[in-house]
Amino acid sequence: MSLINVSVVSNSILSHTGLLSFSTIDALLTKFNMVSQDHNINFTLYKRVIAVMIEALENVYKYKDEYEQLVDEKQDYVPTFEISMNSEYLRMTTTNPVRNGDIDKLKMNIDHVNNKSREELRKLYLSTITNGKFSSKGGAGLGFIEMAKTSGNDLVYSFQPITDKYSLYTFMVTFAL
Repeated sequence: MSLINVSVVSNSILSHTGLLSFSTIDALLTKFNMVSQDHNINFTLYKRVIAVMIEALENVYKYKDEYEQLVDEKQDYVPTFEISMNSEYLRMTTTNPVRNGDIDKLKMNIDHVNNKSREELRKLYLSTITNGKFSSKGGAGLGFIEMAKTSGNDLVYSFQPITDKYSLYTFMVTFAL
């Protein structure tokens, strides 16, 4: 689902701007633990958000070699991570540069997951974990499936051109409160 027509009327409860490392991801997970208590986020929702948070941050981290040079040259496009919240939902958003050549595959993978029912997602997940096919980055395509299953909502995305080789990828997952 494209980001068009997604209104953002919420308050940021956690954010980070900059390249990610394992220690940064760990610090964000720890900080979310504290923030979730401050905002009375129930434990079930907390566990769901943590699971998606790990997947989303891992995706940004996994592909940093592909955009690190661009970020060095164009500081406006460093990765960002934010969790915002209002009375109806909690929303997690990541942004990071992606190669324009990767956009069609990302769209196809996300749209494929978004077009599945909950039961179809469960079956797709089981099929994917048993087929044994892994990408060069180590993934088997489970991340988007897992995030959609866990959030119970469509995954939302957009791409904004940066250069002839890169675009800024915005990825959003929403959880009902």
